[in-house]
Amino acid sequence: MTVSKPWRRVGMGAAVLAGLSLALAGCASPVDRGGPDPSIRGQWELLSGKDSEGAIPLANQRISLTIAGDTDTTGRSTCSDYTARIYGTDSRLWVTATLPPDQDCGIQAQQDIEQRYIAALGEVRASTVTGGVMDLLGAGVDLKFQKALAVPLTLVVDRTWELATVAADSYYATSNPTPVTQTGASMRLTDRGKISGVTGCRRFSADYVENAGEIVVSRFRSVMRGADCSGNAQAGDTSLISVLLSGFTFISGNGQLTIASPRAEIALGFTGRE
Repeated sequence: MTVSKPWRRVGMGAAVLAGLSLALAGCASPVDRGGPDPSIRGQWELLSGKDSEGAIPLANQRISLTIAGDTDTTGRSTCSDYTARIYGTDSRLWVTATLPPDQDCGIQAQQDIEQRYIAALGEVRASTVTGGVMDLLGAGVDLKFQKALAVPLTLVVDRTWELATVAADSYYATSNPTPVTQTGASMRLTDRGKISGVTGCRRFSADYVENAGEIVVSRFRSVMRGADCSGNAQAGDTSLISVLLSGFTFISGNGQLTIASPRAEIALGFTGRE
């Protein structure tokens, strides 16, 4: 009569369970180990993007990703500011990204780019960083970023900038547009993160920060003036406020300032005075 050996069955069962656990671990999402890997932290600007449909046609549009702590990774897309969380390590990670309930897209192309970009973030499973360039990679996905430059504001702050020209900054443009004269508005930035100004329709003030190469405004406040807000006054007001609220890049030198907002599809030229 053969006596069964329970210990042998237990040992075999444990081996099977261990193998199953390893197999499942290979398929599971990476483990969150306390926030994004230090090698990928910082402010990044999207250079190019590819998903399962092919290249994402960025053209003149800007998308940024600021990777900070575990719960405060953020970004700016073609229409919206979004939040994200990054889990795992640089070689094995995944991303969740959330858009606000309402996306204010000026054109359909901006909405299409934004939706594809956010969906692509959700497919990311690894990253590489080489020479200031970061690739977020997944099945059919390659989001290539460069470290965003912090442009000094020395030539911009503590002087009054008077609106001089306006030009289209269209997604569909095939050449540089010709600026046209537009006056009747001014603004001033301080080195303490404040911006204020006046148009033919209102006085305004706001806070600002430089983020991933753009000036981003918050806490915007305005008081309408008694003057008639129409014609040239309304045109100047609409152009300036649209650019400020959308976020903008800037180039300054020789007493001139140019700011441009791909979101608003507008570029403005200013002349400066102390």
